[in-house]
Amino acid sequence: MEDWTHNGSDQLRRGRVSIPFARYFITLCVRDRIPKLTMGNLPFFIREVLREMHRAGDIEVICATTMPDHFHILYRLGNQLSLSQIQAKIKSKTKDILAAQGIEWQANFYDHYLRQKLPMDRFARYIYLNPYRKKLISTTESWPYWFVNREQRPEFTVHLVEGKLPPAEWLQNPDAAKALIDADSVS
Repeated sequence: MEDWTHNGSDQLRRGRVSIPFARYFITLCVRDRIPKLTMGNLPFFIREVLREMHRAGDIEVICATTMPDHFHILYRLGNQLSLSQIQAKIKSKTKDILAAQGIEWQANFYDHYLRQKLPMDRFARYIYLNPYRKKLISTTESWPYWFVNREQRPEFTVHLVEGKLPPAEWLQNPDAAKALIDADSVS
């Protein structure tokens, strides 16, 4: 008899590899995709946890955004902790404050290793555009839960209107950034 008790997240571990100083695009989701992650100070607390890990040399944060039910981060892995240990540390440091809001992280996470030759810009732009693609805000607003490393600014940021808003043409085909990332997965 087949086991139908899992949701397929066990397949996320297949092929996972931790390479010191490699770049990774990570997505952490809350259990049951409850849209509470942008409530109150949660996004700012998560940002502070990432800054702390950045200062400690665990990761070099490039950019990140907090969405209502998930979190995206692009970073360069340090050489002390594995990819799984980094996610465990993020989850551990944020567990109590999330629990106070009735939220908990899913058991696993999505990771995408960025090959050396692959520009990180398309991934950073995807992270930046995510709230616009999901129609959480208008193109005349900036998402308050996006942040970027001032020293590792992705190239696309020079094209932002007033330094913070997306050009209208970027949003005419909202799935274009996702298509670029998906294409990388098969090439």
